[in-house]
Amino acid sequence: MYLDFSTPDDLARQIAARPESAARPLWLVLLADCHGEALATIAATLESAGLRACGALFPGLIDGGAVRHSGAIVTALPGESRWAIADLAPGSVTWRQPPPALEGSGEVSSVVLVDCLGPNVAGLLEALYDLYGHGLPQFGAGAGYHDLRAAPTLFAAGSAFANAGLTILVPERFTVRVRHGWRRVRGPFVASRTRGSKLLELNWEPAGRFYRQQVEAENPALTGRPVFPDLNSGYPLGIGRDGSEDVIRDPMGVDEADQGIALLSDLRENTLLYLVHGDRNSLVAAAREAVAACAAPDDVARCLVSDCFSRALMLGDAFPEELAAVGEELAKFTATRPEGVLALGEIATDGHQPIEFFNKTFVVALAHTPS
Repeated sequence: MYLDFSTPDDLARQIAARPESAARPLWLVLLADCHGEALATIAATLESAGLRACGALFPGLIDGGAVRHSGAIVTALPGESRWAIADLAPGSVTWRQPPPALEGSGEVSSVVLVDCLGPNVAGLLEALYDLYGHGLPQFGAGAGYHDLRAAPTLFAAGSAFANAGLTILVPERFTVRVRHGWRRVRGPFVASRTRGSKLLELNWEPAGRFYRQQVEAENPALTGRPVFPDLNSGYPLGIGRDGSEDVIRDPMGVDEADQGIALLSDLRENTLLYLVHGDRNSLVAAAREAVAACAAPDDVARCLVSDCFSRALMLGDAFPEELAAVGEELAKFTATRPEGVLALGEIATDGHQPIEFFNKTFVVALAHTPS
């Protein structure tokens, strides 16, 4: 549910007044980034109020067909849900508490939130795959600020965290689907030299220059325009995947000193990349397809969505069309409204593929009523 609040105390009062509070749930609190300066206070206030709560900050919130730039999307997860925080550093993932283990044979899924600017996000996802393997549906988002400032973005148990990841095991079955609407227009190219999340060479040429040449050859109207937000808006890069959606990578800028392209997640050397392109129609259709691919279950308890912030910027005034398409498709089989975030990277697996960190992608997770 969406809550508008004036102070941390007001947010705590509103959550405590919800009827779900009687069951002592774990509250998943997704905040608009305008509350960033108060994040530590919000975390401490919820803890002091006796509320089990964790969550993160995002550039915007999705409330049905509307985008909110203040307030919170608040979800009562089952009280048996268990969470852990991991500190991220180059080459390491350090858990502050033991990550929750899979226990028994009951239905279980996962929510994963990560500081989008944190180092070694790929390492966190690899650690989660090592822990849980195939069979666990996982849904999540990259947290952060619309201006990409470096500041704490996550919170749990009364404290705020930067350069961290949060994983929550939820005793429910999720149906997770991913679509983006981008198509390959050039490539493949080889990521011939990388360093962490920096792409230094494409096809053994300086990456920034090579990328610009490819985009300008495809669309001469973009000649001389900046990589961010102009070139990357309509022409991101895609990591080739057989049998599933390509993984989109968003060029966030070029270092003029070495022509390296800054990305939002680590990239392995020798990865095959494509220049991809999409438009309003293809992106809106993809979001609708993601919901349709959930196969119209009749036991939906809630619908969480993670929709890329830069995707919303690219669509501009047409972004409400995407949210409307999602709502229309969802309404064919449930009265549940979509709620979620504008993310700085989207995290997902349906349980049959390795967990991925996407960009410019739409992810939907349907939580099913326990049988």
